[in-house]
This record gives sequence, C-alpha cells and structure tokens, in this order.
Amino acid sequence: MNNGSHLNLITMVFNRPLALEAGYARTFFSALSQRLGNVHKLTDMDGNVLMSADLKKEAASYNPRRSNDRSYQVINGIAIIPISGSLVHKYGYIQPMSGMTGYDGIMHRLTQAVYDQEVKAIMLDMDTPGGMVAGCFDLADKIAQYRSIKPIWSLGYDMHCSAGQMIASACSRRLITQTGVAGSVGVIAAHTNVEKMLEQEGIEITLLTAGSHKADGNPYAALPKDVREKWQKELEANRQTFANKAAGYMGIDVNQVLNTEAQTYEGQDAVEIGFANEVVNGLDAVQMMSEHFKKNSTTVDMGAAMTVATNNSSASASQPAETQPTTQQPEQQATIDTGETQPSAPSQDAAAMAASAANQERDRCMGILSLPGAQANQGLAMELAKNANISVDMAKTLLAAAGPGTPTGNDAALAAIGAEHGQQLGQDVGTGEASEEQKNISRLAASYSHID
Repeated sequence: MNNGSHLNLITMVFNRPLALEAGYARTFFSALSQRLGNVHKLTDMDGNVLMSADLKKEAASYNPRRSNDRSYQVINGIAIIPISGSLVHKYGYIQPMSGMTGYDGIMHRLTQAVYDQEVKAIMLDMDTPGGMVAGCFDLADKIAQYRSIKPIWSLGYDMHCSAGQMIASACSRRLITQTGVAGSVGVIAAHTNVEKMLEQEGIEITLLTAGSHKADGNPYAALPKDVREKWQKELEANRQTFANKAAGYMGIDVNQVLNTEAQTYEGQDAVEIGFANEVVNGLDAVQMMSEHFKKNSTTVDMGAAMTVATNNSSASASQPAETQPTTQQPEQQATIDTGETQPSAPSQDAAAMAASAANQERDRCMGILSLPGAQANQGLAMELAKNANISVDMAKTLLAAAGPGTPTGNDAALAAIGAEHGQQLGQDVGTGEASEEQKNISRLAASYSHID
C-alpha cells in the first residue's frame, strides 16, 4: 500500500461515523492495523487494550456470518445439523447424501457452528440406525469437548441407535419423539462363507498367504474357531468402550447401559432407561430449545474459561461439565444461552480434561493464524488451522515452504498434508463446487483487499 492510499484510507475511516456493529469494529480495525503497519495498540469500546500480537489474532479471527454461507440452518440462534441414514467414516461429503452421513461432515459442520458467533446453541437432528465404529468414538469425544463451549442437544426424530446413540450420548441433552427409537449399545460383525456356492458353480479359490493369520475371515471357507473367538473378544472390547463412554457422557452407571444387552427403546421407555432426557414433539423441539435459553443465560469467555449466570436458583453441582463455573479470564465476553441441567459429569477430572482439550485446540488454531507466514498466506494458514493434526511448528514449516500466497506452493503444501494425514474435506465429490471452507477463505481475502 503506497503513502497516498494510506492517507486516503485514514481520511475515510478515522474521525468519521461508521456503520459497524461494535463487536465487528474491533475486528475491522485490527485488520486495518495490519495494512497500515504502524499501529502498536488498539483500545476497544470496553476499554480492553490489544497490543500488536493481539491485533494479528483478532484480524485472523474474521469469519463470514451470513446464513446462506453456512453449511447448516440457523433458527433463533440455534444451528440445526441433520444426521440421517448410515454413519460412515471419511465419507467426503459435508451434508448427508445417498442415505449416508459422514462423521467427517458432522465434524466440519459442528466445528463451524461452535465458532460461529451468531450461533448460541446447536441441535443435532438425528434419524440414524448407526453405522461404522471407525470414527464414531473420535467424533463423540469432540462433541463432549465442544459442549463445554456451547450447548449441544440431540433430537431423536425418529431414531438414534447404536453409533447414533454414541453421538447423542455425548450431547448436553437428548430429546426424543414419542415414536423415536434409541439404544442398541452394542457391536455387530458379519462373516460370509461362499464356499458351498463356489463348489456348486465349479469354482475353486486358492489363497496364497505369507503369515498364518493373513487370510483370517476370508469368505471362501468356514470361520475357524480361533478366529471366531478372537473376533468375539474384539467385539466385546468395543462394546465395553461404547458403554463406558456413553455412560460417562450421560452421567449414568455403566452397568445400567451394559444390562440393556443392546436392546432398543421407544419414546418414554428410552427416557426411563437413561438414553434420552425428555419426550417432545419433533416439530416443537427447536422452539422449545429456544424458549429454554431465554430463561437461562451463560456468559462465555471467548478465549477459554466460562462462568454461569442463570435464573434457575436450583442450579447446582449436578450440572454438566459445560455449565460448571471456572475461573474467568480477562478476555472478550459474549452472552449466549446455557443447556439443560442433567446428571452429573463422570468426574471433575473428565470435565477438566475436556475443557483443557478445547483450550489446547483454540491455542493451536490461534498460534497458526498468528504466525508471521500466516499474514502473507492467509488461505493456506486457515486450511492448516482447520486440520487438528497440524501443530504450530509444522504449520510454520509448511507456510515457510509455500511462500507468500502462491497457488503452486499452496498445492504442494496441501498435498504433503494429505499424504501424511489423509485428504481433508474440500469439494464434495462430483459436485465441482467450492467447499464452504474455500468460499470463506475467498471472502476473507476479499475483505482485506477492500481495505486497500
């Protein structure tokens, strides 16, 4: 930016009335400070002082908030995230498609909603019989972390079973319709033996293996006893993990979950067994959730900690981890709504671990976005920040290798990430359309170019 542009910009924005929302004004002037290059600190309307490093972080936090840019619908401040059909690992689509929903798509939308400042709470609108074990526990763990940031409710409209129950268990509160089905806390595997069919067809299969267990479970012979026993032990181990996690998230006895022996429960029966909190009319669920939040208010520290201010005088230690008061830090404050009181969290240690993990993830993202190379290559920096596998040091190396915003360098860096950690969510397969992340990056870059 030349000196003439500097003077013109200063004339236009300083000592002039601006039609900016107060919260966004802080971000606007932080971004502007990066262009001017000689702004050392900024004092916002609340008297908070931001030094140069803070200004970089604030500028990097810009996020478009128009509803048509989101991958979810927002009603009365509540983000509605649909989860339907079979649940699969690494599906590659953001939205449910062809009777399936990907854990990766759920994670993408959930993360976007958690950090969307216009979203007060999140509802997972579920109608799923379950799906793959792979990826399920990891998603549930992240939901349990995120519920310490914003209330996350689930709605069984009309089913959240098996892997769906695992996801619902990790939520702050679970609603279910009168015909909704929940439960099935168990694991299943199927072995197909086509040996006799091949004999009838006159086909003989010969397997050549190196390693006595290389062909375990192949479909061309009956399942050997030792393999069957090994698989049964693995299934039982998965069931135990499932039950322990679900019981811990819901605050109930693990034996209560195990004793269901993977049965399913409908409506009020699901509430009585502990798999849901309340029977509701599915058409009224969002409005009910919204009205609930009008009666309960939570003040959330946008940096890390959280304190609770509620009109419900009976609130006590029985509240979930996300509504437990913690030491408030002197960061930017925002008022949102709280979730419903529910059975106690598994332990204070578990709640502390979840909060700590969420704080570490924030620190990682902010650390990447405040790197010197991030200012010269904002698009790549945002992609790196969205990948939970990328550390600050790794991002620093990749940004340095890519250089200042060159498409070739970005492609090489992202290719390296894909090879090391798996392909990240980008374009939905076969659509040829830019993903939400790509659109957000373009808009961010455009907003900065408008300042020139």
